[in-house]
Amino acid sequence: MIAALLFDLGGVVLDSPLEAIAAYEEDNYLPRGTINRQVAASGDNGAWARHERGEIDFVQFCDSFESEMANAGFVVDAASLLAQIEAIAVPRQAVLIEIDRLRRAGMKVGAITNNWQSLRNDGLADRFDVLVESCVEGVRKPEREIFARALSRLGAEAASTLMLDDLGPNLKTAHAFGMETFKVTDEASLLERLAEIKGS
Repeated sequence: MIAALLFDLGGVVLDSPLEAIAAYEEDNYLPRGTINRQVAASGDNGAWARHERGEIDFVQFCDSFESEMANAGFVVDAASLLAQIEAIAVPRQAVLIEIDRLRRAGMKVGAITNNWQSLRNDGLADRFDVLVESCVEGVRKPEREIFARALSRLGAEAASTLMLDDLGPNLKTAHAFGMETFKVTDEASLLERLAEIKGS
């Protein structure tokens, strides 16, 4: 029985950053998927991961990420890319309504997000019992440690927790932790899944 929920933010509670990245690629004549492939290829030591862990600031990120992209043969304006991602980070009001309902029904509700300082949305913190942010914690999804911290602070058992995320690697870690998982592909199916949860 589900007693707690952990939400990703971007692509779940907020509109998807993947849409902003795709739009940037189209506007700048980059093959679709170029940026995400390079982020994945750079791994944990790449500029993107280090920025999300709060290890480097905005200026350092821009310099490092643009160099990584240039080494791969692509020209990217990192500041413009982040601005587009931040502009699309708008809350999905229907999802917030469901989160509020679930908390009133007695569910423990938390969020885990990979973010950076200028992407932090302080206005969302009050909508959750716990908000765990990569740039504050120094760890990021899909690392196990960020899930462990979220569960501990929420006071929840993995076996009775549902993790909702739009990225498979994050859900894979959550599943290995013992959580039930739900891959968010669109807002409508997310709302349908949340409506099935009645609370205690």
